[in-house]
Amino acid sequence: MTEPSFSSDRGKGLAAKQPPGVRRPNENLLATGHRFVARLLRLIESRGGDAQSVLATRNIDQPLAEFLGPGLLAVEKQKLRAIASHASVVAADMQSRKAGRALFRAGDWRLLFYCLTGSKSLREAIQRMEELLVAIDGRMGFASLNCSGSWARLTLRGARSGDEELDFIVSLHGELMFHSIFSWLIGVPLGGIAALDYPDSAACYLDDDSWPFELRLGTPRSELIFAERMLDLPVLRTMDDCEAAPTLNFLFGLRDGNDPEEIARRSRQLMALALREEARMLSLDELANELVLGRMTLRRRLSAAGTTFHKLRDEVRRGIAIDLVVNSDLPIEEIAERLDFCDSDSLRSAFHAWTGMAPTHYRRSMKPAAHPS
Repeated sequence: MTEPSFSSDRGKGLAAKQPPGVRRPNENLLATGHRFVARLLRLIESRGGDAQSVLATRNIDQPLAEFLGPGLLAVEKQKLRAIASHASVVAADMQSRKAGRALFRAGDWRLLFYCLTGSKSLREAIQRMEELLVAIDGRMGFASLNCSGSWARLTLRGARSGDEELDFIVSLHGELMFHSIFSWLIGVPLGGIAALDYPDSAACYLDDDSWPFELRLGTPRSELIFAERMLDLPVLRTMDDCEAAPTLNFLFGLRDGNDPEEIARRSRQLMALALREEARMLSLDELANELVLGRMTLRRRLSAAGTTFHKLRDEVRRGIAIDLVVNSDLPIEEIAERLDFCDSDSLRSAFHAWTGMAPTHYRRSMKPAAHPS
């Protein structure tokens, strides 16, 4: 790869001095595009994940297909960033399972930000991060900082599952996440280049997004490349700032494996996966076995999370049914079979209860709005 080159405007951004007296979180440096959020949610849903539950955690009760319509552009930026944070964790969990890598633990994000905000400079923050990633056995990947001339190169290595689109989107979001966090820590846009060791053809997985860096594909390694002088800028943020930033606040709130809400989240994900991939709904006993819990223990945990097995089953069926009705041309009879209904009449009855419309009428009303231009 050739040495990085920047336009004069980008060069000015890299050379920018630390703004004096910046103390409050600048959420603009943690920005996420509407198209990329839509891509994450659609990817989760297409791989058998539960994108609907991602919306539910942000108090959005719209069906996924409706949310991804033209109204998506009206979603406020703060809520969009929080949705992106949750969606990225769900997508990364899915990739980790496919790759056989350990999942994030509840305290990993908080440990990371203790390391970052406890540092005096960006250089020290990244060096501490390198050590932490090794200490937590690569659950968040690995990083290595090197400097070449006037450029800093942060090489990032993560798991690969063999699903190119999933791997690519998770890798890209990982680089975007670190780039945004570093910019936010020092109060200055990092700029530079995000290089990914995926073929140029991987660009087909993206929409026409606007990135805070130059995106390069087909490179020997995945890395962030930026001006070396940025490493000596002071870290301005504190843990209080992290708690106040909605994008980061969600990450700090990730639950441990025995928490009722985490059990409910994993239950939704497992049920959606079985329904998507095997066209069958898990029984309560099967779900309990998957979670390595007793039947009654699972019931109690779900109750403590404010839900039940039957409610989760209905939510999962509803989300996938609406997705298939809107985003496919499958006959209603085949959708009923895929959703493990006894017949199409049962699906029609359930669908009317969910939406107030018959599936065919809903399909006609939503089809033009399913994919915004």
